[in-house]
Amino acid sequence: MNRYIVVNEFFGIRVFDTKLKNQLFFSNEQKNNIMKLIDGDYEILNEKFIPNGRQLSAPLKISMNITKGCNLRCKQCFSNSAVKLKDELITEEIYSLFDEMAKSGTFFICIGGGEPLTRPDIMDILAYGKKKRLAVSVVTNGTLINDEIVSKLNQMDLDTLWISFDGLKENHELLRGEGTFLKAIEALENLKKLTSKVAIRVSISKNNIKELTDIVKIAEEYEVDLIRFTPLMEFGRAKEEDIIISQEQYVDCLKELNAIESKVQIITPSNIENDKFWVTPSDFGCHCGKEAIWIDEQGYYSPCFFFGEKFFIGNIKNDSYLDLWDESNRVTNFNGNDVCKNCSNYSKCRGGCRARTYMAYNNFDDVDPLCPLRKNK
Repeated sequence: MNRYIVVNEFFGIRVFDTKLKNQLFFSNEQKNNIMKLIDGDYEILNEKFIPNGRQLSAPLKISMNITKGCNLRCKQCFSNSAVKLKDELITEEIYSLFDEMAKSGTFFICIGGGEPLTRPDIMDILAYGKKKRLAVSVVTNGTLINDEIVSKLNQMDLDTLWISFDGLKENHELLRGEGTFLKAIEALENLKKLTSKVAIRVSISKNNIKELTDIVKIAEEYEVDLIRFTPLMEFGRAKEEDIIISQEQYVDCLKELNAIESKVQIITPSNIENDKFWVTPSDFGCHCGKEAIWIDEQGYYSPCFFFGEKFFIGNIKNDSYLDLWDESNRVTNFNGNDVCKNCSNYSKCRGGCRARTYMAYNNFDDVDPLCPLRKNK
């Protein structure tokens, strides 16, 4: 089986390395040289590709909630997870999605919930993703991680296992429940034996803004590969809690995090590298709907989960995968605004989070309310 998968795009090609689970992008001018370098060890998915404007041939990544079922009742849960729904995607429907992804050139999927480890077929799902040569990541609250789970996960060749963390003991348990902090720590200890990458996800809230450096220290202690900080969204159950940070608090948090020197890779929205040479000034808006999409536990497809149900544009149970992708690109064809387009940081952030902007102003084209350069209203 060939190591590299080549996908034709309007700008040239992208090359997925099935061994290292990474993807690189090359212009039309670079294409011939790259094809010579990997000669004899690649396959082309879409040799008859016909460019559709400046649209990618398929999503680069899918974020997917595979169940509403969860063993916790976290106060900030954006998906309102609790009890499994009766009409959630069955195993075979998820397999079918993976088939479409592999056939179309979507190589990255991040599986969450609810708590994905509550699904009895989760290991079968991960194994099938591996069979299709996808880079599969899983987001978990960590409370169900034990030696047996780690042993099974080590057979799956995961890309990344993400643990959700909400602060030190008091604040973590304030949101997630008594005893959950120790279980998360025990999960990190067990995951030292995991052969794939281990990462921590932190939603920045009023509760934990004074504990960010301490969380990084925990990541270092348990030899985590990376830690990602993003501001908590006022969505789902978080709407009922007074814990959403202000712009000033967010700016202060970014300053603190960007100043930390750590052996753990620290990712914030402000330090994500922008190597997307195909993006032009007219491509306003974040990656949602243009490079990545969401699928929920019932199969509903949207540019971004945080856009809300109003922007569900179809269902993978009965709609064409690539037709849904075309519609996603149409829905996210935003006009933008002059403040962002004339900003020196525009080529990097492309206007910031569109979901947060829509929630704040009922307008996708406005300035991100948490703009770290303070250019919002």
